[in-house]
Amino acid sequence: MMLLRLAAAGAAVWWLAGSASAQTQMTLADAVAQALQNSPDVARLDRDLALRLADAVEAETRANPEVEVLGRYSDAGDGVGIEVEVSQPVRFSDFRLRPLYAAVLRQTATVEQDAGLFDLVNRVAELYVAHWAAQTREALAQRAAAEASDITARIERIRAAQQLPTVQFNVFEPEALRRRQDATLHAAERAELEARLAYDIGGDGGPLQTLAPALVALPPLDRVLAFANTNAFGARLARARITVNEARLAVAEKDRFPAIVPRASYEVEPGGDARAWGVGIAMEIPLWDVNGAEIARARAALQESRVHLARLNGGAREALVAGLHRQAALLDERAAAYRGRIVPAYGETYDTIRAMYDQGQTDLIDVWQVQASLLDAEEDAIATVVDALNARIALERAIGGKIEQVN
Repeated sequence: MMLLRLAAAGAAVWWLAGSASAQTQMTLADAVAQALQNSPDVARLDRDLALRLADAVEAETRANPEVEVLGRYSDAGDGVGIEVEVSQPVRFSDFRLRPLYAAVLRQTATVEQDAGLFDLVNRVAELYVAHWAAQTREALAQRAAAEASDITARIERIRAAQQLPTVQFNVFEPEALRRRQDATLHAAERAELEARLAYDIGGDGGPLQTLAPALVALPPLDRVLAFANTNAFGARLARARITVNEARLAVAEKDRFPAIVPRASYEVEPGGDARAWGVGIAMEIPLWDVNGAEIARARAALQESRVHLARLNGGAREALVAGLHRQAALLDERAAAYRGRIVPAYGETYDTIRAMYDQGQTDLIDVWQVQASLLDAEEDAIATVVDALNARIALERAIGGKIEQVN
């Protein structure tokens, strides 16, 4: 979906930047796949998931039983006796609430990891788009420098042949120098972006050739909103955290009641003539602490998650998605106008003015001004594509999925 001149500039990168073998051609899908496999953020997300799962294991694990063994010796010379006591602490929340709490902790941890991976994909997409823009601008500057050098050479031939003795200066000489330095600047931007991409995708930071991502048609707003209501990570995380904090509060309130510790004992008197069995129970007296601190923390966390979801359900999410959808549609229209009408019109004007100059019907300043206008339009066209792609990335962040999934 690129402009013809932009496509030509992109193809020219192979010989303008040096040997084709020195570059690695990469699509956006390739970059995303490598990031999901190699990015340090994936390892961090895996670590965070493991920690959340460990919290779930800790929440549902019961206290270990205790055994106490005592040897008893009598000074009457009857020998040695023994006393064994086994106890098992039991919390009232152990039977139903803690397993439920552990289950929702696991579910929330999975949603959080999915959100982190989706954020990584979007960040890689932004870097990829920025790299494509720098690469294409570099090629345009190189092409403009080459054209300026070509015109300079033609002027020198005209002077040597004394066909146009009135030519006293050449504006394309400084223009060629300037455009070469513009190409150097864009090459530096590419190098910086290649280094950042290398961090996220596990590359070596070497030269890349990126391709313009295709812009698929935007689906209707009602379908986008329906998709967002189910998949938006903000709402999904808010709902999951409400469930987690409800379970956490239920566990905290149930743990107001102190744990009971059933006990069983077996005793053999010294000499072994008497044996005794016993059962009993121990219970903490909740005089100072009735789990008030944990209950207060759980209530505060639950209130925060409910307020967050209420804001999203109160129209904020719908308004955000609608605004981003409108922005993406308008920027798509702008990019299409540059691609289909504006740049081709400038290109035709430039071709016409070059032909007129060759026939002696105009002067060098006119050619220079039209070429500069064409280059400005082509650079603006690159910016329109970048803006449209970044608007889609912002929309995808808001709805929790790719545009292709909605379609």
